[in-house]
Formats: sequence, structure tokens, C-alpha cells
Amino acid sequence: MRVLLFGFGSRGDVQPFVALGKGLQGAGYDVTIAAGVNFQSWIEQEGLKFDPVHVDIEAVMQTDIGKNWLEASSHNPMTELQNMRRMVQVSATGIADDVIAMLDKYDTFISGVLTVEPMAAVSQARGKRHLIGLLSPWAPTRSGAAGMQAPLPRRNSVINYLMGYVVEVMMSNVLRPASVEVRDRLKLPKPSPATFMRAWNQTPALIGISPLVVPPPPDWNAFQQVTGYWFLDADPAWKPSAALAAFLEAGPPPVYIGFGSMTSRDPEATLQLLLAALAKSGQRGIIHSGWAGLNSESLPPNVFLLEGAPHSWLFPRMAAVVHHGGAGTTSAALRAGVPSAVVAHIGDQPFWGRRIHELGVGAPPLRRHQLTVDNLSETIHLLMSDAPLRQRASAFGERLRAEDGIGNAVRAFERFVS
Repeated sequence: MRVLLFGFGSRGDVQPFVALGKGLQGAGYDVTIAAGVNFQSWIEQEGLKFDPVHVDIEAVMQTDIGKNWLEASSHNPMTELQNMRRMVQVSATGIADDVIAMLDKYDTFISGVLTVEPMAAVSQARGKRHLIGLLSPWAPTRSGAAGMQAPLPRRNSVINYLMGYVVEVMMSNVLRPASVEVRDRLKLPKPSPATFMRAWNQTPALIGISPLVVPPPPDWNAFQQVTGYWFLDADPAWKPSAALAAFLEAGPPPVYIGFGSMTSRDPEATLQLLLAALAKSGQRGIIHSGWAGLNSESLPPNVFLLEGAPHSWLFPRMAAVVHHGGAGTTSAALRAGVPSAVVAHIGDQPFWGRRIHELGVGAPPLRRHQLTVDNLSETIHLLMSDAPLRQRASAFGERLRAEDGIGNAVRAFERFVS
């Protein structure tokens, strides 16, 4: 069986699909990963086949449209949806090109949330199997712990359930441009909110999240399979640079601060804020430059500017982790067993920040537009000084490391396609 995993997005979106792909390949399937061309050498080094996605997400995120999505969106959910639709609009032709080019080469497709509806449509039209690979919970539920947009996050309520469907209707409008283009080219009927909701709620879904973090609620149907995280460990041969190794050896474990694929209109101001917060908290720090392009020729000796390192290697060596709340970074911080906090920008990031805090393994989340030197330094102080929180984070990491998310996902996949 030829299986394609459509890993559309940043490294955090693609890496779990690579981990799952390796698991499926080990079970005897012919696996290909579709992702941005900049990921080709990495994916092939992992022993998987590669098919290029020609939409450059990093380039789009660096445009005014991308930066507006990140910076204006955290103030208002409706603004976020409008900006996200503009992002999809400029990418729709490229997405359609790639989906149609891959259609006849594979037997089974696993798509991410952004390509669920067009993949569902073309799979049905051509008699292909289609599953969803999710890194966040999308299905409507009464559960506040599993409801990504739950108005009552600490309760089980029908209000949460209804909000799940409201969000699906809004997302159908956001993602509509790519679906329209794919369906038009294949002469299929135009999509409606109902077709989106059927695709999301009636397509078998492998959900790469730990049940310890998102307990599967009883009102989810049999299509929703929470498997555990899909971790990809660093190559055992990977070594840190001499400068990074020397910094880690020169003092106590530092605090990691990084916002991953989140870009910035003013990277210099962002960097100065992070440096001031570290100075006020009195902590050593590693700052990840990320897609924001944080850079400086002059840093205090207790701060290291990092271009990149595998989270599975780096995070266990940190005293605490402050990050943007991407699903992959969140899971890596939890698995490392160190306390963490989220500075949420968009999308599912506020949900992960909330869950970290609710689980008792991290600080209350912050929103990017509210980030200040004072509240970031207070967050760092809490992460460093709260001994019970640190103990809970360590114990939680041990439990996560005992899970077999990939094995569970492979077994669920085989049940769905048998």
C-alpha cells in the first residue's frame, strides 16, 4: 500500500508526520512524505520518500499578510480568521496543484487539518482511502479539557459542544479557497459548510496527542483515535556546536525562550524584551532566533543565541522552557519533564498554554500582544522557584516517555484501512 502523509506547514507540522511515517514504514507500508522543498534532505535522511509541496510557508509567513496574521490576530479571534483566510487565498493555487499532482500516485492519504476537505473530496472521487493526522483536537465535545475553543474550559457543557460546531463553520469559510480550486479543476460540486464538517467529523482521525494531556471525551465517535504523541528523536550522531556545548557547561541549566515559526515585524524590539526579562529574573538563557530572525552582535555573557537544535536533545538540558505553544514544541517540553509556559500568538497555541497550566506543570499562559518585560520575568521566576510545579513537570515527563504513540497510531491506521 502506497501511503502519502501530506505534511503542509512548518517544521513543527511536518516532524510528527515524519515520525509516524517511519512507524508505518516499519510496519511494511510504502510511505512518502509531502512537505516543503526545504525539508527534502532531512526527510530523505530519515529514510523516507519525498514529494514536494510547492507552497513555501516560511516565505508566506514573512509577507505582510503572514505578519498581520501573527501580530494583529492575537487581539481578536475574528481578525485572526480573516487574516488566516487571506493566507489560504494566496496559497490556494499551489495547494491545488500539489493535491492534484499527487492524486494518482498513492492509495491512501493522511492529511493535516488545512487540507482535510480537498483531500476528502478527491479521495472519494477516485476511490482512495483518506485519514486525518491531527496534532490538536478539533472534534466538537462537551469536554473543556478536549475542546480547543471551549467557552467553559473547566467544565463539561453543551455550550462547549455547540461552540465546536460554530468553529467548524467559521473554519470552513477560512479554508474554502483551496477546496474550491481543487473541486473546480476536478469538476466536482463546490464545497459547503456541511461538506467540511462531514470531512472533519466522519473521516478516521489519528490524533497525535497524549491522552494524559487531552483525555478522550466520551462524546467523540469511533473515528477519533487519540494515540499519544508522535515523537522523532534526534539522530544519535547529532552533536551541538562547540559554542553551545561550552555555554551549557559554563553554568547552571538556562531558560529556553523561543517562538519557533512565529515571525515578527520588529525582531530587534522582541529580542531586547527577552533579554531584559532574563536580566530582571537573574537567569541564564538560550534564545532561539526562529523565523522571527532574532539576531544581535552583542549579547550579555549569560545569554546564548541559538539558530537551532533538536528539542529532544535540548529541552532536557534546560531549567525551563518558554515557547509559542505550537503543538510540537508543547509536546517536546512536556516530554522533557521541565516546567514550561506559553506565549500564545495564534491558532491552537492558547489551548496548549491553558492545558499546560491546568495540568499543573507550567505557568499561566501569556498572549503575545500582552507580553512585557515584567510579566515575562515573573513567569520565569515562577517556573524556576515553584518546587512542587517542577516536581509535577518531572513526573509528568516520565509518564509521557512511557507511552507508545507511534505504535498506537500504526495499529489504529491498520484498523481503519483493513
